[in-house]
Amino acid sequence: MDSLQLILLGPPGADVEAQAIALSERWQVPAILADKLLQAAIENGSEVGMQARGFVDKEEPVPDELMMKLLRRRFEQPDVMLKGWVLAGFPRSLDQAKALDELMSKFGLPTAEAAYIKATTGILINRLLPRKKSGESVSTIRERITNYKEQSAPLLGYYAERLHMINGSRSAAEVTYDLARLGEADTGSARFIKDEAALDALIAQEPFLVVDCVASWCGPCKLVSPLIDQLADEYGDQATVVKLDFDNNRQVAKRFELKGMPSVMFFKAGELMETLRGVKPYKVYSDTMIRLL
Repeated sequence: MDSLQLILLGPPGADVEAQAIALSERWQVPAILADKLLQAAIENGSEVGMQARGFVDKEEPVPDELMMKLLRRRFEQPDVMLKGWVLAGFPRSLDQAKALDELMSKFGLPTAEAAYIKATTGILINRLLPRKKSGESVSTIRERITNYKEQSAPLLGYYAERLHMINGSRSAAEVTYDLARLGEADTGSARFIKDEAALDALIAQEPFLVVDCVASWCGPCKLVSPLIDQLADEYGDQATVVKLDFDNNRQVAKRFELKGMPSVMFFKAGELMETLRGVKPYKVYSDTMIRLL
């Protein structure tokens, strides 16, 4: 992705709003939740809110024109213009998607990419059952999911060339991890590993292993990352060099007594030999590699 602008889509039970909030925290950008925007406008008694209230009270769709006014005002605010955003709950139709692209164009912003959180119907039903409304049956929930998938088909077709499919049948943390990766540039020569289990497997299997612990909020990590890629390019035939997502594996810090970020760990024959903390010149990483090999 060229910019941190992402539209989140998904059927009932995919927990799109919760993922938008989690992702916004990882990326440090605002989460724009269409339903919450609408609710706030109504509670504040704004002109748009009062116009929309009649539709909400009747449980009718709020006209696109009113929703676009709400979104325009939110997108005009500095935190959105300067940092980026994660949008959930909008668009819900092809016309809305086109209107959103037009709005981005007027603001001089690139068209946003989209992510669809896809999960099996059975898993979606199991998630929705504990939250079901009074009198709502399994068949009613199934129908809601089916209707969403049918209605969203044109939307997914519209976004096809900039759409990322995310496996939503897994845990919330795993989904957030995959979404967060969309905002990363090419990881370079040192590949990312997903979790502590993958780390343990490498420690057990690889004669020599270098692990760069990185975090989305860590500015210095971005300075170290290309140096670790260079290390992978130069010594990839003698060692395995990887990056580990610290945000999703915070227990690793306690386990290996990491005192700060960034931290680069050097393992040999399954044993942690040395940890370099902070930003070092490339020669320090290279010399450590040569000394321990």
